[in-house]
Amino acid sequence: MQANRINVSRRAPWRIALDALRRAWGAPAQENRETHDDAPLVDDAPAAAVRPARSPQLEPTLAPVDFLAQLDDALRFQYVSDASIDFIGYHRDYLNMLTLHDLVPSEEADELNALITRARTSGKLESATLNLVKSLTYPICVELRLMSTDALGTPGFALAAFDVSRWRERELSLVHALHHDPLTGLENATALEGAIAAAQAEAEQTRSQAALVLLDIDDYQRINRALGYDAGDDMLRETARRIQHTAAHGERVARMAGDEFAVLLPAGATAEAAESLGRRLLTAIAQPYRYRGQHTHLSASVGVALYPDLAAANKAASKQGKPGVQASLLRMADLALAQAKAAGGNTLVFHTFDDNPADAERLKLEADLYEAVRNGEFSLFFQPITKIRTGAVVGVEALMRWNHPVHGLVPPSLFIPLAESIGLINYLGNWVLKAACMQLVQWDAIGIRLDYVSVNVSPQQFRDKRFVTAVKEAIALTGIDAGRVVFEITESLLMKDPEEATRLLETLRSLGIRFAVDDFGTGYSSLAYLQRFPLSKLKIDRSFVDNLITSRNNRAIVSAVVSLAQSLGLELVAEGVETEAQRDLLADLGCDHIQGWLISHALPSEELARSFQTHSLLLHETL
Repeated sequence: MQANRINVSRRAPWRIALDALRRAWGAPAQENRETHDDAPLVDDAPAAAVRPARSPQLEPTLAPVDFLAQLDDALRFQYVSDASIDFIGYHRDYLNMLTLHDLVPSEEADELNALITRARTSGKLESATLNLVKSLTYPICVELRLMSTDALGTPGFALAAFDVSRWRERELSLVHALHHDPLTGLENATALEGAIAAAQAEAEQTRSQAALVLLDIDDYQRINRALGYDAGDDMLRETARRIQHTAAHGERVARMAGDEFAVLLPAGATAEAAESLGRRLLTAIAQPYRYRGQHTHLSASVGVALYPDLAAANKAASKQGKPGVQASLLRMADLALAQAKAAGGNTLVFHTFDDNPADAERLKLEADLYEAVRNGEFSLFFQPITKIRTGAVVGVEALMRWNHPVHGLVPPSLFIPLAESIGLINYLGNWVLKAACMQLVQWDAIGIRLDYVSVNVSPQQFRDKRFVTAVKEAIALTGIDAGRVVFEITESLLMKDPEEATRLLETLRSLGIRFAVDDFGTGYSSLAYLQRFPLSKLKIDRSFVDNLITSRNNRAIVSAVVSLAQSLGLELVAEGVETEAQRDLLADLGCDHIQGWLISHALPSEELARSFQTHSLLLHETL
């Protein structure tokens, strides 16, 4: 048996009330029209009095709507519900003398007329957010919904309005919070960005200039460190007050982030006015701050930019034969601020046009680097490391190469720092580790067994919290003995945070990984710290090997490093060996292993394998 169904209306209360009003108001009109076919729909007689509900049952239905009314075609009130009379605050007799236009502020008349036109044209429900004047005193924000009743035979409109003033207040509060800094009460970067765009557009339209002054407090963090965050916040509020006091009428002040503030000068500004403001800001910040009886002195850096930058446009036009592309005002001011900070602070710098082609080339190379990662344009080359006495190869250093589709092989000295600066070095470093381990396994399979492969680890990669996990994954993926992997790290990496470096090295050593200090002698390591690190090798930097034959100082340094390595039980590798004389002298000084062009350039894996197979290179196990 089919279950009984209870049909519950999902229509909104206002829709139910509006339909009830249309039925109650429209039915008699329809009947009247059928009785008097030639009667006009709207006559010139005075409007009838605003009537109450036609039946006691109708009012409860209409009560959920704040303001509900029937209007004639001239927008005169023909019916208003009892609840609406209480809401709007007028007597029925007074409403008899008004139209809907009289309840809407004059400045919103155009919006009301547009709503009426839409409702009359579409025959459907139309809405707009307007204000109704209550009790002849104050406007209240409502959502006004209007529907033509012409289809019912009654020229005019059914009207429903809902009080949305609290929603609007909440909305305005949220918008204010979105565009203002809670600490200082100033506008924030979000608000200023829109103002900057408008100022730039106005400057272009009026053929004038807008200006932006950015201010950043020098070494502000020392306040937080020395006096606490409450003191820092207090000084930021005081700084905001000083900047507001210094800025002129019409200039917008904002807190961009942290201790950085901005003042936007509207279209019509001059370079002189912007510079004068920047100088006054420096003076204002230089005045002593007082916190709990203690005086503190601050300084600031200021960057100033104009839009359009006429000097930059003229210079670009003279070089290119066409107008130059203008950077945004915010970007130009930010660059100027960075230059002021780099100059030592407590200074003002104007943005200047810089057409250095190296910047464009760097941007292009950055884009190419991302493409290279996606397209797999990287490969590994391997340079042999040999015993200095026998020339037998004991290991190799894995070196990454980028084969650019246009420029060919890009030097690592160019793309490695670039990868570090844009955050790709972790990805590339992890790839090198896995590929190097896999290559060692593949060589094992064809009878070329090396003691180890050496892999360079960048400081960023070393400090990455996922580095240990990446090492474990590489070992598990390839099945290689972790003792055959040597990580080459720099002195500066070790000394940046010796405690943390020691902890991480110990963790990796527990897996079996060994470590070599690369470019030893060029950093600033303390011997007291050096003995604490779990190291197995030192690599003498090529800068000491280059002039080894002619420089007595270099020989003394290398001799000292050899003695140090021997006393610490570390294997020593000399890099950049290119001549037999260098090799012989290093052997006499007691060096264990060498690496350089004297033995072999870095080679692709296939070429290196052929070198072993043709015996141009010898494995130490075969001797």
